Amino acid sequence: MESFSNWLPHSNSGYFLMDAIFASFVGIAALLLFIVIRRARRRSYFRRHDFQAFTIRKQWREILSGAVDSGFWRGDPMRRAIVQDFLLRELDTASPKDRSRFQEFIRANGLLDACIEQARKGHAWQRRNALVTLGATLMPEAISTLAEALDDCQLETRLAAVRGLGRTGLTQAAKPLLERLMTDGLNIPAHPISNALLRCCEEHPEVLLPYLRRAKGEVREILARIAAEIALPEMADEMILLAGDPLPEVRASAARALTVVPLPLALPALAGLARDPVWFVRLRAVASLDVVRHPRAIPILLEALRDANRFVRLRAAAALSEFIKERTHILENVVDTHDRYALHAMISALELAGDFGKVVEDLSDPSQHDAAATRLLDALREGVANIWTAEPVDPVAEKV
Repeated sequence: MESFSNWLPHSNSGYFLMDAIFASFVGIAALLLFIVIRRARRRSYFRRHDFQAFTIRKQWREILSGAVDSGFWRGDPMRRAIVQDFLLRELDTASPKDRSRFQEFIRANGLLDACIEQARKGHAWQRRNALVTLGATLMPEAISTLAEALDDCQLETRLAAVRGLGRTGLTQAAKPLLERLMTDGLNIPAHPISNALLRCCEEHPEVLLPYLRRAKGEVREILARIAAEIALPEMADEMILLAGDPLPEVRASAARALTVVPLPLALPALAGLARDPVWFVRLRAVASLDVVRHPRAIPILLEALRDANRFVRLRAAAALSEFIKERTHILENVVDTHDRYALHAMISALELAGDFGKVVEDLSDPSQHDAAATRLLDALREGVANIWTAEPVDPVAEKV
């Protein structure tokens, strides 16, 4: 087969090759020149930015007090951006009194209006940056603009609006997020919207309850998790109702929330959840009983120590090991069950807590030469020996 070069005129092939090489060198030189010019411009920009930031920082208090005319910085885009950045940093750590002063400065000098305009009419990253900046102002005037962006066709813009609403930390900013969840479902990833709602509802978690009662499916699970993290004792009735929910995730969230509920109401509900058919609901209930840490929880934890799931047993053992005064009574009950898995879990928990040696020492005390102490000591030593041998398979291998 003839090559393509054989079809070219032999007299011009050398010129063609030289032209190709020359064009390649020209392209490489143009690319290198572009890189050098771009780097020089960026270096110049950062030098100017650093100089302007230093100048503004020296006059910062005068700028805030109005002693320096706003025309000094409003007419220059770089200076205006620096002043805005300084204001947002101050807002993050300001006291309520200073925060209102900074916010009034933002309003009076048109920074808020300019940011709202950019958030509504900007393009791509400029609009998304303006949405996040609006949230950082912590001002209620920003909520309507941020709420409008929740309907944007681009996911990145919707995420920026969610971050902006969450960054405000205002209770009224939760309303548009909750309404979008109820009407449109999850057109935004669950993690960002959960974080935003946590920040907005932290001071007033009761605003979640009307939406939680009507929510279904995945939205109900998300709202239940948020409510569980910021629940108040006044929400006890709602949390107890959630303990009987058909969704396992909701029941697990209710178990977490029951730690803030008064003990006479919380213990019966947690006892029921500790016997739930789903393993992670039982695990969450046992973890909550550990947080409650009341002697009335010991019988429930002893029952959980014999659970079919290994993680539940270990968590129950860790909780029981915290009851120092009742430790001997607990160990006697564990030995009486004749359940090697429960005994191994209890010994492991005591070892992790660094208390197993003390327990053995106390039981070996010559002043306690009674049959119960001897039997308990023998059982513990036998259990330690069996842990290091080949452990038999769990009687119930529950899938995790």
